[in-house]
Amino acid sequence: MVRFNPSRELAGYLRKTLALTEEQEEIAAYSLLILFQTVISLLGVSLVAWLAGCLTAALAALFTSAFLRSFSGGAHCTSPARCTVLSILTVPLLGTLATNLAPFFSRPLLALVVLAGGVLAFAVVLRLAPVDSPAKPITSSRERQRFRWLSSAAVLGVVTLQLALLVLSSPNMAILILAAEMGMLWQVFSLTRTGHRFVARIDKLLEFI
Repeated sequence: MVRFNPSRELAGYLRKTLALTEEQEEIAAYSLLILFQTVISLLGVSLVAWLAGCLTAALAALFTSAFLRSFSGGAHCTSPARCTVLSILTVPLLGTLATNLAPFFSRPLLALVVLAGGVLAFAVVLRLAPVDSPAKPITSSRERQRFRWLSSAAVLGVVTLQLALLVLSSPNMAILILAAEMGMLWQVFSLTRTGHRFVARIDKLLEFI
């Protein structure tokens, strides 16, 4: 069965229109694929989260996870469609948990959670990041070291922002802080062997896509 590939079709059109080389066409196709996947994931997560009544929290978890993942890499499904489905399944769940659990967290307890989660994330990132993919391997030790430190800086940045929001002491801020914490820890989980096994099992369940 022939499947329609919009990124490939559009890249082919750009090659003809702009007289691109074959290598430039491949780069364009990959970039467009990432763009389409990002847009579809964002729309899908937003729709499900909105229906679940946790849109703001889900977006906080999504953006935190995506920010750290851009430096650290992590486990991924074997196709963009499966990655999108996994995001649609997990991120609204994180948003729902943050929304419902936030009222039970006092400021001191939330601060403790943020600091403990930050220490855990920092330790895992220093040891395991970056986790590359077969499609985009990191072959330079210098580049690997650079991404490791960028990942560590991203964790510190997230924790600093969480503590700054905590000073505002608003119930809505508590939800955002907890959602960001869950998004960060979910991403850190994807760096571990257990995270890889979990994603692989989900990928297996979604093999019909």
